[in-house]
Amino acid sequence: MKDLNGNSLRLICLLLSCPGLGIAAQHASEADLLQKAEAAFRSGDASQASALAQQVLKANPGSANPHMILGVIAARRGDWREATKSFEAVIRLSPSNSHGHFYLGQAYLSQQKWEKAALCLSKALALRYPDRQRLAVDLAVAENEASHPERALSHLQSVSVPANGLLAAQYHAVTGLAHANLNQPGQAIEAFQRAGEIDDSNPGYRELLISALISTDQTSKALAEAIRAQRRFPDHPEIQFLFGFTSYYIPYNRFTKLALRNLREAQPDSPRTVLMEGLVHRKEGHIEEASRAFTLAAERGVPEAFLLLGITSKESGDYPKAERMLLEAEKLNPRNGQALVELGKVYLAQGKVAEALDRLQRAEACMPFSPGLQYQLHRAYSRLGQKEKSTHHLVLFQKLQQERGEFSQPSSKGVQ
Repeated sequence: MKDLNGNSLRLICLLLSCPGLGIAAQHASEADLLQKAEAAFRSGDASQASALAQQVLKANPGSANPHMILGVIAARRGDWREATKSFEAVIRLSPSNSHGHFYLGQAYLSQQKWEKAALCLSKALALRYPDRQRLAVDLAVAENEASHPERALSHLQSVSVPANGLLAAQYHAVTGLAHANLNQPGQAIEAFQRAGEIDDSNPGYRELLISALISTDQTSKALAEAIRAQRRFPDHPEIQFLFGFTSYYIPYNRFTKLALRNLREAQPDSPRTVLMEGLVHRKEGHIEEASRAFTLAAERGVPEAFLLLGITSKESGDYPKAERMLLEAEKLNPRNGQALVELGKVYLAQGKVAEALDRLQRAEACMPFSPGLQYQLHRAYSRLGQKEKSTHHLVLFQKLQQERGEFSQPSSKGVQ
């Protein structure tokens, strides 16, 4: 999700009001300059604020406060290299300044330097940075992105859940991302839903929810959410893409064409528009045109294209190519349940039952309520002669189909 942290907006100047950041100038003139610099910053005159802070540094290079002002100004304009340099000076000159460590951590977050961000934010925590909820959310972002989702959840659970507002939505969104990384799709989906309910103005939370529903094979729910989202955000390209991509999995609807029209208007040269063209071709039975579009989209870096190329290659009997494409999809997202299921089907078709079972078992952790997956597990265990397990998954398959109102035979879409 883009700008989940809102870093540049939160790097506000607290130089006079926060403990440890009060002006401790050696001379009245220095204090006066710092006050004028802060006043200029608050009034929106960053140029004047910067000039005044530079004057203080010229007179007193050992003062941490002007570095803080310069760091905040740099962060507000997105100059993270300069902001990092300034905040590093703050903690060098004032090692016990929790705000300096917090802001440096946020600067690292904005540069996607997750491990460094986690270290700085952990230091701010140890130094008792006052806004514990804000700190817990940002630290959880860093830990989760650094592949430590357990730590992320631990930090979030160490504070009370924010009551409402943007921070509350962010809290739930990060909680969902951590659960997703731990292969806990139910908890992830619940958290994404809560984030979207709290902050209905952020399309990113809808993206997370729809993507999670797709990845767990809950396509009908995903389409329902996508329909609501595209009505709420008709000009948002990512929402339109998910609207079309989700509708592709539901037979007998024209939403994929509608999404393609909307994407062409919003982003005519986007590689995702090319992929959507391929989905429309495939729905209309134009397999060669669809494959060409998917290939072009894959060459232009669209992750979903590799899954679709794997499916079309499998259906045409080109199992080596299908395997290559699906392995690439798995590499891009190891928790892509659909890619794992399709790879399992390819391996079963080639008689590689052990490899198939490995992928199908991993897929079950991502999408345990998928009837198609349960049917493939039934097939794999049957091939291995494990009758009890084979029967168990066949019963699950039939039960899940009934719950979804799907009474078709295993040859229906999503089961082959």
